[in-house]
Amino acid sequence: MRRLCWAMVVLTSLWVWEVGRAQDIEAYRLNPGDLITVTVVGEPLLSGDQLVGPDGTIRLPLVGSVMAAGLTLDELTERLTQSLRRFLRDPKVIVALKQLPLMFRRVYVLGAVKMPGVYALPTGGSATVIDAIALAGGFSEEADLERVRIFQKDGRVLTVNLKNFQADGFRLNGSTLQPGDLVWVPPAFVRVSIGGAVNLPGYHSVPLQTTLLEVVARAGGVKDPSAVIKVYRNGVEILSVPWLKLSEGAAVPITLQDGDTVLAAVKEIANVVVVGAGVQRPGVVNLVGRVTVLGALSMAGVAADPARPLRIRLLRENKEIAQVQWNSTTPVQELGMELQSGDIIVVEPMLIRVTIVGPVQKPGSYELPAGSRITDLIAKAEGLQPTVDLTNAVLVRKGESRSLDLLQLFWEAKLDNDVELQDGDVLMLPAARKIWVVGAVQRPGAIDFQPRMTVVDAISVAGGVRSIEEADLSAVRLVRGGETRVLNLEAAFKGTVIPLETVKPGDVVIVPERAKAYVFGAVARPGAVRVQSGDTAVTLLSAAGGPFQDARLDDAVLVRLVEGKPIVMKLDLNKAIKEGDIRQSPPIQAGDVLYIPLRRRSNWLSTFGSAVGFATSLATAIYYLSRR
Repeated sequence: MRRLCWAMVVLTSLWVWEVGRAQDIEAYRLNPGDLITVTVVGEPLLSGDQLVGPDGTIRLPLVGSVMAAGLTLDELTERLTQSLRRFLRDPKVIVALKQLPLMFRRVYVLGAVKMPGVYALPTGGSATVIDAIALAGGFSEEADLERVRIFQKDGRVLTVNLKNFQADGFRLNGSTLQPGDLVWVPPAFVRVSIGGAVNLPGYHSVPLQTTLLEVVARAGGVKDPSAVIKVYRNGVEILSVPWLKLSEGAAVPITLQDGDTVLAAVKEIANVVVVGAGVQRPGVVNLVGRVTVLGALSMAGVAADPARPLRIRLLRENKEIAQVQWNSTTPVQELGMELQSGDIIVVEPMLIRVTIVGPVQKPGSYELPAGSRITDLIAKAEGLQPTVDLTNAVLVRKGESRSLDLLQLFWEAKLDNDVELQDGDVLMLPAARKIWVVGAVQRPGAIDFQPRMTVVDAISVAGGVRSIEEADLSAVRLVRGGETRVLNLEAAFKGTVIPLETVKPGDVVIVPERAKAYVFGAVARPGAVRVQSGDTAVTLLSAAGGPFQDARLDDAVLVRLVEGKPIVMKLDLNKAIKEGDIRQSPPIQAGDVLYIPLRRRSNWLSTFGSAVGFATSLATAIYYLSRR
């Protein structure tokens, strides 16, 4: 007995641990090759480890093959419980992953670390940002420890100071990492090239937030007070200011960024600027005699790589005059153009490396052609998963984040949100934390997801159904991804059954309106009538309050829209009622219109009025049918 109690204690402890871990991996769905543990409490012969086979199934004694791939742990638990109820009175089933797969434990560590990339979080405890950076080989020399950023998968961004860190403090401050998070270590210095009429031209590493005046000072100041200081960013001149004006503090302040080029230009110095990706020595190349584009590229340390072709753009007076795609097989003469003083050579990669994280089919890093946009990256990742939150996408570029509403891009064709990507960009797509309730409810639309929320809870948050008579609770639809389940919630809303069907982020709950048909003419309550399965023309007549005494039941008309055209059927409801002729009382479909005429009177005016009434009712019938 003691052994049994001790076993139950151990089992309960393991279950609590697995439940805690399951909350972190709620969205994970099983795949072939996953190793799980199935425990049926009190039934050791039914318990044990199970390997999800190549066909996606597991095999359990008594039950046989059960499809597991594509299900969450909770969904598989419910499926096994239902299957075992045929053999056990009240089975208690626990399903747990023996080890969370590597692909679901990955985090992204980028920026100023020694080995940027994708890493799997260790199991058996929470991991901090320090643990992730350690996996990436630690900080590089230029790392800025004071402004490390954590881009969480739910869209939040945290900034932490790791200069004087204490690992336990980070756990308390909430900087533990979750699968899908991205850690960005920014550089503490930016690389700026300065040339022209300065005393110390060349490449300089300067602290962040360094001003233009400070950069010129680091280069030893200008040689000629008449110099004009020019700043180039991505090959485009963004500032031109006389040195005297800059030194007096009269110029607009500007903070330099990584890769900027500063030129102190005077009339006596002839030079060109070479900037862009793959340039080893970006900045100013002083011209001596006849210099070609190829010669300037060589001086700037640009080499052709057959695996990563480059686009060479030649700008003159801020206008592009030539463009060449350059790799190891490009003819030399294509780069033989002579340069002039003030020319700018921009070197751009033909391929860029970008990363996408979040609920897509294949998250990771990809090489795309230069000029690719967000839609190209999503297509490369083989599309979105149903749980993606498109309204809160984040584009991370050089440590700075930009919010994007991709729902506007895909649903409203707002092409401004289809941003052109740059080398090193990271697109983060958070998981949706909302569900949608639509149809016959008081407040249709999106509502916030809450853990353990059921379908009935979601309908209640949406204000409840408009009315029990109007909402068809027997056919509520739960849409999840590409699958639709039909739920009967009538008993739940009557309070006789407590529903346990839970919703997930991104789900859509559809509460349909009840099917209706229409009865006009000589009946007590003409108008719309609710249609149920098995209803016939006679039951529809009864639901409309029954006929008048002078109703012509032997001359009833049923109008039905078939392929957009109204079909008129003549019915003898007297035979259906008195003789049980079911041919005269066909089954009713949603949208049908039943017309019961009045008994004809002897005078011509009454006959004419009856005809007009029939024509009016028939027109009304066609109107209602056309709105179905």
